[in-house]
Amino acid sequence: MRSGLRWTTVSLLALNVVRFVTMVVLTAILTEEDYGLATMAMAFVLSFQALRDIGLGPAYVNRKDLAPAEERLYQSTMFWIVLAMNGAMFTAGWFLAPMAADFFPKLDGLEGVLRGIFGLLLIEAFSTTPTAILQKRLQFSRIAAGEMVGMALYAAFSIGYALGGLGAWAIVLGTLSSRLCQTLYVLRLAAWSPRFEFSRGAAANLFGFGRYLWGNSLLIASTKVVDKFVLGKLLGDVVLGRYGVAYNLCTTASKPIWSIILRVTFPTLSKIRDDRAAVRAAVVAAITNVGLLVVPLAVGLALVAPDFVRVVYEPKWWSIVPLVRVLAFFGLVMSLAAITAPVMMALGRVKQLFHFALFGQALMFGLFAALHSRGAIGIASALVASVSIAETAAFLYLARTIELSLRSVAVPLARIAAATGLMALAVVGVRAGLGDASELVRLLAAVLAGVVSYGAAQFVTNRERFLESARGLRDVAGTRRART
Repeated sequence: MRSGLRWTTVSLLALNVVRFVTMVVLTAILTEEDYGLATMAMAFVLSFQALRDIGLGPAYVNRKDLAPAEERLYQSTMFWIVLAMNGAMFTAGWFLAPMAADFFPKLDGLEGVLRGIFGLLLIEAFSTTPTAILQKRLQFSRIAAGEMVGMALYAAFSIGYALGGLGAWAIVLGTLSSRLCQTLYVLRLAAWSPRFEFSRGAAANLFGFGRYLWGNSLLIASTKVVDKFVLGKLLGDVVLGRYGVAYNLCTTASKPIWSIILRVTFPTLSKIRDDRAAVRAAVVAAITNVGLLVVPLAVGLALVAPDFVRVVYEPKWWSIVPLVRVLAFFGLVMSLAAITAPVMMALGRVKQLFHFALFGQALMFGLFAALHSRGAIGIASALVASVSIAETAAFLYLARTIELSLRSVAVPLARIAAATGLMALAVVGVRAGLGDASELVRLLAAVLAGVVSYGAAQFVTNRERFLESARGLRDVAGTRRART
């Protein structure tokens, strides 16, 4: 089990390195208009994906003590529901694409790109059930292996298509080709195939747990796509392309962290949810370990953004620096928020989770209305503020539910904040002192100063947790072959 989690961590970190490199290469080949069009297409399909399993996957994982025959019946029932839903959504998307193109007149070519990307719904209808099966078996390394295959193929396909001059279609076709291969591979890893079985009772049991997760997934998807819809409607493909690049950069750095949390925490806590002391200990450990990484990562990215963007990206993208400085904190908030949701799911508080997500949506739309006149920066600021407030409220509710002392969380976070402050001073000092140096030299020196100062501060003020995390990283780095 432990070796499987280590391999999962290694795989997700490697996956995101490949994802980042692929993104940088694509931004060098594609125009801002191409990237804006692809960003809108992915936003549309993400909003449809929120409907794809109507919460059935987590509901199935949460079921205990099913006999083998019941397991197979639940799996087949889930598959046929998801297939029917995804088929209906693909059909609806196909016929709604012209209306979407009319609604976004500043995005030329949107209709065809949308019809193409909606094919992803049909492909992923076959991956939801085997992925849930692997999650319930706690075979996280196999899920990670499937994702590694998919990401490697996406890099090869999308870059090849982009070099062939396909523009935004390079991302669309690269996504479809790689996901098809990934789905076939995951089906093989799970050693599962659908049967012609369906149970109304199983469907009712799964949907009884999953209906609020369905609503919650819709609201989370809205958080990830409405900002793109607003920018695409008001400002067009060039601004949307710049925003999409900044957004992807800021979430790529922290995405493996929250992916590991979401993947591991819910299935694991579902097995110990009756032991509140163990749940409290798991929450404190998760917040502390995540905070150790994402807080300095977000602050550091915001501080070195001017040099980082100029070193990594082509001149056409240099204007994204102000967006990166704002959206860096979106990655931070989403990583910490990834702890609250799976714990509440494991405790069966999915209705409350939905209500907090609904509150966040209302707040987000209000802030969008108030700040949209400030352009992309206003939209980014509204997104970060609304998510931060809603997730803080959800965590306070969770703390009260599990009788978690806020001091047990505040103390380690305060130490992390103090160490991050020292790191910030070091980074700012180095950048100021090397003002006449090249961007690359300044970036490397600032990163080195930040890592050394942050590590030293953590070693002094939070030695036990720092050494524990260092041992974990050493174990991960030393992993060679790990099997679940």
